[in-house]
Amino acid sequence: MTAVCLAAALTLIVPALRAQVPSVLAPPIYSCTDADGRVISSDRPIPTCSRQPMRELNPDGSLRRIIPPPPTREQQRQQAVLEKERQEEALARKVQQSRDRNLLLTFEDERSLESMRRRGLADIDHEIRLATQRILSIDRELKIAQDSASAWQSANPQKKLPFHYQQRITDSANAILVEDALITERQVERDRINTRFDADAKRLRELLGRPAHSEVPIRSPRG
Repeated sequence: MTAVCLAAALTLIVPALRAQVPSVLAPPIYSCTDADGRVISSDRPIPTCSRQPMRELNPDGSLRRIIPPPPTREQQRQQAVLEKERQEEALARKVQQSRDRNLLLTFEDERSLESMRRRGLADIDHEIRLATQRILSIDRELKIAQDSASAWQSANPQKKLPFHYQQRITDSANAILVEDALITERQVERDRINTRFDADAKRLRELLGRPAHSEVPIRSPRG
C-alpha cells in the first residue's frame, strides 16, 4: 500500500474511531435547580444541591444519570427495617428448606413419622408413670409421719413437737412437690413433641403430595 493510499485510509478510519469513543469518558457536567428555581451548573458535584436530585450531563448536554439525594434519617430507618425483614425472610426460607430435606430423608411416609412420635411419647409416659408411683409411695410416708406426729402431740399436749417429727413431714411434702414438678415438665415436653410432629406430619403430606392416611395418630393419655 502506497503512502498516499495509507493516508487516505487513515483519513476515513480516524473520524470513525473518534465517533465511537463514548461520551462517558469525557468530564461530566453537574446541574440542579436550587430552592429559588435557578438552574446551577458546575464541573463538579454542587454542594447546595446535596439535599435534592442532581443531574449528571454529558458534554453535549444529554443526561448521563440522575444522582439521588442522600436518604433522610427516617428513610434510613425504613431501609434498615426492610433489610432486616428481607434477611429474616431469607433465613426462614433456608430453615424451611433444610427442614423439608430432613423430613424427606428421615421419613418415607406419614406412618413412619407417627411411629417415631409414639416411641418418643412412650419414654415420656414411662417417666410420668414412675413419678406418679413415687408420689403415691411418698404420700403414704407423709401420712405415716403426720399420724406419728399427731400421736406424739396427743401424748404430750404441753410440749413442743420435736424437730425430727416436723422434719420428716417437711421432707415428704417437698419430695412430692419435686415429683409434681417433674410430671408437669414432662407433660409440657409431651405437648411440645405432639405440636412438632403434628406440624411435621402436615408438611410431609404436602411434600409427598399425598392425602393423610386413615389411621388417626395414637396419643397415649397423660400419666
